[in-house]
Amino acid sequence: MPLSCDTQSLEDRISGVVAPKHGKSQQGKNVFYKKPADPAEITRVNHDATLDDIHRKKLQKLLRQREKLEQRLEKVSLDDLIVKAAAERVENERKAKTLAERLAPPKKSLMERVEELRIPPKWVTTRGIPNPKHVHCMEKKWDWFIEIDKKMTAAHPFLAKLWKVDDYTTEAPIIEKFTKLVVDFDDLSDHLEERVCHDSIRNEELHLLDKYLKRVQGIFGELDIKAHATYLKKQLVYSNVNFDLGKLKL
Repeated sequence: MPLSCDTQSLEDRISGVVAPKHGKSQQGKNVFYKKPADPAEITRVNHDATLDDIHRKKLQKLLRQREKLEQRLEKVSLDDLIVKAAAERVENERKAKTLAERLAPPKKSLMERVEELRIPPKWVTTRGIPNPKHVHCMEKKWDWFIEIDKKMTAAHPFLAKLWKVDDYTTEAPIIEKFTKLVVDFDDLSDHLEERVCHDSIRNEELHLLDKYLKRVQGIFGELDIKAHATYLKKQLVYSNVNFDLGKLKL
């Protein structure tokens, strides 16, 4: 019996192996299933992202503020900070003392003050008064002047000693302003009584003078003048005391 042989040619067999076989589509068998998004999860993720963004912006703002403060601190010297702190301390002490004086009870009773009004002031006949109608006001102003004059007498030795100290470290602008301050103080001390008698110094200026003298007293304190000459001069200049008062303004 003759052997059966494959009648398919070699080219047909090669084309059958190389050519793709048309079968059923494989689509849909291994497709990835995407789970629907949870609204609560989306809200939580968005909330966390918003908080992170807010924290990041706040941190950036604080870092910028820190850089600005560091730059300002580099520009400000230590002496300026000390002078500013001393001026604030003196101002706070003045306010506290003023409040205590306002809240304190009167030193004299009403009847004692009425009896004093009946007694004519002794200095009216010996000193000139431009407005005799205001004798009572001038009398109170004169008593006020006596108290201020005592404070000026007490402050004079401190300023005089500070003026005579040898100082080679203070800057020229501070020396110039301090010199003007001492000259105005000496001039006011010599002519204060005359300006009060002729009513050329106003009550507002006397208030300022009293405040300045208290400020000077607080600045000197218990410090050694020779050891802290530069520091005291800077404090006096930066505390804005002014003794150019009572002069006629042209």
